[in-house]
Amino acid sequence: MIEEMADGESVTIYSLGGTAEGELGSDATKIVDAVNESADAELILVFADLGSAVLNAELAYDMLEPQQQERYHLIDAPLVEGAFAAAITAGFSDDLAQIVAEAKKAAEKGWHEA
Repeated sequence: MIEEMADGESVTIYSLGGTAEGELGSDATKIVDAVNESADAELILVFADLGSAVLNAELAYDMLEPQQQERYHLIDAPLVEGAFAAAITAGFSDDLAQIVAEAKKAAEKGWHEA
């Protein structure tokens, strides 16, 4: 759904869940490979859901060259809602603060139960 709604010309989405062996989990080298494939991207936004995925995202950061690290941002936001909001916002803005703010507030429902 995110890929269909995001601006495909300015936003590239990688779904990197799972290990290199196709098992449940995550893999820092898959993240590094995606960053290397995105050499011309101004921003790399990374979303992770659980502790080990966050650890692998942090490990991937440590494995990158300094110029790659400058573009790499691990976003502390809800995985699905945050990634969706960030992808849509990144389609019309390159303002990192705005993109992150939209990702973080994505889980707010805006309505209340009676």
